[in-house]
Amino acid sequence: MKRIFFVLLVSITAFGAVATTSGDVNGDGEVNISDINAVIDMILGGRVDPNGDVNGDGEVNISDVSSIIDILLGGGSSLTPKEISLDFSALAEPGETIPDDEDALDYGDYVENTVWSTTIRVNFDGETVTVTGNPSSVIVSIDGAHVTFTSAAKRVRYIVSGTTPNGSLKFYSDKKFQVQLNGADITNPTGAAINNQCGKSLYVVLNEGTVNTLRDGATYSMVENEDQKGALFSEGQILVSGKGRLNIYSVGRHCMASDDYVFVRPGCQLYLNSTSGHGIKAKDYVYIKGGVINMEIAADGAKGINCDSLVNITGGRTTIITSGTTKWETDSLGELVSTGCAGVKADYNMTMTGGTLNIKSTGDDAKGINVAQPFVFSGGELNVVCTGKQVSVAPKGVKCDTDCTIRGGSFYSCALNGRALDVEGTVTIADGYTTLNNDDLRLLEVVY
Repeated sequence: MKRIFFVLLVSITAFGAVATTSGDVNGDGEVNISDINAVIDMILGGRVDPNGDVNGDGEVNISDVSSIIDILLGGGSSLTPKEISLDFSALAEPGETIPDDEDALDYGDYVENTVWSTTIRVNFDGETVTVTGNPSSVIVSIDGAHVTFTSAAKRVRYIVSGTTPNGSLKFYSDKKFQVQLNGADITNPTGAAINNQCGKSLYVVLNEGTVNTLRDGATYSMVENEDQKGALFSEGQILVSGKGRLNIYSVGRHCMASDDYVFVRPGCQLYLNSTSGHGIKAKDYVYIKGGVINMEIAADGAKGINCDSLVNITGGRTTIITSGTTKWETDSLGELVSTGCAGVKADYNMTMTGGTLNIKSTGDDAKGINVAQPFVFSGGELNVVCTGKQVSVAPKGVKCDTDCTIRGGSFYSCALNGRALDVEGTVTIADGYTTLNNDDLRLLEVVY
């Protein structure tokens, strides 16, 4: 049985009673038929156990059985969670400090720290494309509106504009490069719209005042020994900056995928819509420093942000809405396993020190945040709402396989038919909060 240990750096009475999830009579972290049987055993045995008083009327009787059935059917919650919806409104962000020390670890993440000596312009016009300014060190191959660049040049900037319903950009490069989107609308019916096949940095710059759109196809035409995992794919880092807008629609794989890390800076406006995979998928880490990010993720088992390592949020406003339900697959042993949706999934740790993160997951078995290692929340505003029911596992607002620390900002998590906070290790809520609400573990709110 899971045990959740609460370490409060204040009086325990301020938090209130630590109870099981409403309906989780046997304390196994789920609401199911076993809890109905547990209540019936209490009634028949004449035992008095407060966990059996599901409806809170001071008695354990057949009404509590009915309350559990209501919970299983999705009608057992009297909570009214916060409203969470996409928010494209302008966001006032503080000035950004760009590192000027070449020895700083993040110096290379900033496009401003490179002098771009070569400019190549790409203009799409329906089924055709025009490329100008390319030097001899960059080989250009064009098939219709599909362009492939093979480059040995340093400090190349590609300025991309125009619209194509059947085109793409593909890069083989020995060096990092910049793709400046200047009102580009690219659809590739058979794969990624932008495909970086080198392990170097891909700087995506969104020119101020422009709206840019990338779309993939439902079926990808693959090349042997090459990946392309999303409408915007890079073997190396994806570093997004600028004050324009980028819309990405994926019907085949993920919206944005990197086999390294993803870094989003202040000023960016991103809208990611996927019916097939994740919004952002990264291996090394995802760092959101700022910007306005909106995601609608409808694929079963998909995540808004899915990272094989850590997720760090320090600014901006990110809103993630997932509507997919449970995804069932057969593992290597032939066993049927399930995966629920999540707003954020980090296979290592997650930290949040600033900004706003809004998550709404409506699918069954869904989670708001799912973290394998510690989750440290020390600033900003977090709002998580899960409205789905339990099919294979109870929905979780925030789930941590180790420890969770809350010590600043505004933390709100609500799971109407599950747990607001489900932690294998220790929950630490630091002193200094002004509001602390707990409703049968379906709602946890801490405000500093």
